[in-house]
Amino acid sequence: MVLILGSGFIFEMLGVIEVRHDSFEVIDAVPLFSFAIVTISKTFCVIYTLPKIKVLLIKMQEYCLSPKSDEETKIQNSHAQYGRKLGYAYTGFLLGHSVLYQFSTLLTRFLYTKSKEADGLSNNVQIGLPHRVNYMVDIDTYYIPIFIHSAICDFSYTVLLVVFDVLYLTLVEYCCGLYAALRYRLETALVFENDRTTLVATKDKSYANIAYSIRRHTETMQFVASIESLYSLPLLIHIGLTVLILSVLGYQVITNTENVNGILKPIAYLNGLVINVFFENWQGQKIIDSSEKVFESAYNSEWYSMPVASRKLLIMMMMRSERPSILRMGKFVVLSYVTFNTVLRTSSSYFMLLRSL
Repeated sequence: MVLILGSGFIFEMLGVIEVRHDSFEVIDAVPLFSFAIVTISKTFCVIYTLPKIKVLLIKMQEYCLSPKSDEETKIQNSHAQYGRKLGYAYTGFLLGHSVLYQFSTLLTRFLYTKSKEADGLSNNVQIGLPHRVNYMVDIDTYYIPIFIHSAICDFSYTVLLVVFDVLYLTLVEYCCGLYAALRYRLETALVFENDRTTLVATKDKSYANIAYSIRRHTETMQFVASIESLYSLPLLIHIGLTVLILSVLGYQVITNTENVNGILKPIAYLNGLVINVFFENWQGQKIIDSSEKVFESAYNSEWYSMPVASRKLLIMMMMRSERPSILRMGKFVVLSYVTFNTVLRTSSSYFMLLRSL
């Protein structure tokens, strides 16, 4: 994998260097080159943080094996199944867009016909390749092996990106399941049910349930903090470069509205990229929403029937749950719908600036 991606990145970088004096060609090469940088940086981050990933997976396993009510188990399993289905859908969508992008690239090869006006630009313009490359051989003579290698590299980049994001999705859904199970425990702090019998809570029972809920709440917040430390840097690089990529793709779409050869590729890439950025911010928003509901569940519990000691513990938990858990990029940008909106607005601003220039 390193050999394939490394060689593909080198040839792509050589292609950008080759046209460094042609600003239009450089702009066209920026999106795919930035995508390669994002994927490679995420891959190295994952390799570097493998011990942290292992710790998180061990914590997930320990919770699954820990004693809990059947309803809590059912809640956690429902989130796990939802995460699995969403992961399949997300994987199919992005990989499908990658195949569509390669197909649209190949299609431009058949639709393209050289004209007299384009003869002067034939040395710079590369038709029928996923991205700008320089293999130091004649493109037309060795088109098939060059296209195959370039397509494999781009598809591999997408596969690695999907693996990274699906792990992210799995960890977030696990946290959402923990918060949902915690809310159930809070709402049934006085009357706690299991399969065999119904236990009417005594003073000791309600106190034990609240204390158990506080421990689970603390563990969940620590798990969210671990996810943030794992994904903070790679997501910052991704979202930061995404602003640049969206600006250039928007420019390419607008400037090639009458050119079928030039509009197919940026549209396919733009669609997949917007969904990818929305997906990553959506996971952060789910963490915020799930943690905020803990306060509501604590307030909706029958706290007025609890002993004083249980109420004091519940108040402490409510005070902490007023501040929702968040996932941040680079320790200062919160992943949420607001950030997604900001990315789109910022990209639009740079796109308009690029178009005016």
